[in-house]
Amino acid sequence: MKPSLLTAALFCLFFSNAIAQKYYTTTLRKANGREVFTLDSADFISVIYEPDPDSKLFNVKEFYKDKTPKLEGKSKSRKEIMYEGLVRTFYCSGKKHELITYMDGAKVGDSYEYYPNGKIYTHKKNIADEKGNSEQLLDCRDSTGEVLAAAGEGKWRVYGNNFSFVFEEGTVKNALREGEWKGDNGDKVHNISFTEQYSDGVLKSGNSVYADDNKTYTYTARYVDAQYPGGMHALDKYVNEHGRYPASSRINDISGSLMVQFSILTDGTLSECKVTDSPDISFSNEAVRLLQTAQKWTPAYAFGRPIKVVKYSPVIFGFSERHEAYITINQDNPSFMSR
Repeated sequence: MKPSLLTAALFCLFFSNAIAQKYYTTTLRKANGREVFTLDSADFISVIYEPDPDSKLFNVKEFYKDKTPKLEGKSKSRKEIMYEGLVRTFYCSGKKHELITYMDGAKVGDSYEYYPNGKIYTHKKNIADEKGNSEQLLDCRDSTGEVLAAAGEGKWRVYGNNFSFVFEEGTVKNALREGEWKGDNGDKVHNISFTEQYSDGVLKSGNSVYADDNKTYTYTARYVDAQYPGGMHALDKYVNEHGRYPASSRINDISGSLMVQFSILTDGTLSECKVTDSPDISFSNEAVRLLQTAQKWTPAYAFGRPIKVVKYSPVIFGFSERHEAYITINQDNPSFMSR
């Protein structure tokens, strides 16, 4: 067993013995939720345990690397987390952070967030119906307990980076954003300030100023992901039609999947392709060739300006039931912003 995996296994075994429950799945994750495979690169550890007696719900627990609890909840599945019921999250100090109720993996009903000092910060209500998921902004207080908004009326304040600065603030009416909201990303080096107009909770228009070029950008959506022309179905079709299954792998019935990390630059150009978990170097070379020879992407945008993003995509090399070779790509993973 590799040293990094051994370390992770021993770490998880500690938790399993300490909590006296059988664990089914253990993953190491970054703060943005992406799975990693070494303890040193992880921000927290997620463990799925067996259900309690007389329950079909699996126990989900997350831990900071110093073994402090980060999350406690239950899931309807052990293969893919689908929260059900009350989920509690905690600060690294051990104090409660959020109380959120889920149904079939979606937030429903009342949720509460707390300041690191233990005082209540916000009270929201999550609604899931045929129109989708929506959020009502009910109550908001500052860190001293002073009321900013009550029963969906007043001022609302959103903090960034663990309450180190005010990211945005504005008015709420009928529990929805209304009128003018102003914000600042709090980054002195890559500063972005913005002003937005809302009506019944819907962003109607926004203007941002990036400090590095002092230009004003307009937008109607804060974040727009990078897109392949025609969507991922079009990219998968291109890969399948133009892919060259390595001859040696075809002859020897070798199949498998790999993960490709790549960047989409501000002009839509793909760059910085890196392959991980590949079963064969010829698969790696072909996956990179296909992505680099495909069309340019439509770049991602943040606050109206194109940005560089990093994507992760599995590429699968396999054989159909008729033993016809195929190559396919699947892009269900989120993008992660990168400077």
